Amino acid sequence: MKTRCGKWFFIPLIGLIAVALIGWILMLLWNWLVPALFSGPVIGFWQALGLLLLSKILFSGIGRGHDRHFDHRHTMWKKAFHKKIEGETES
Repeated sequence: MKTRCGKWFFIPLIGLIAVALIGWILMLLWNWLVPALFSGPVIGFWQALGLLLLSKILFSGIGRGHDRHFDHRHTMWKKAFHKKIEGETES
């Protein structure tokens, strides 16, 4: 029982540490590049975490699992592309 309880305690802890580390790295990169290149503001740790959350929402959505409709469209495009390429190489 002890190992099972310990496992469930460390998984969220590792997740929190990973998010904090990514936020810290984002803050360092932002504060190194943006003020020097664009004369932009220097941000703090919590602002970096907010920026990380905002980019996650904008680029992958909120809680949407895997988009199967996109996969279907991608597969159709890929098949049409390969058919077109095969038709060109046969000539």
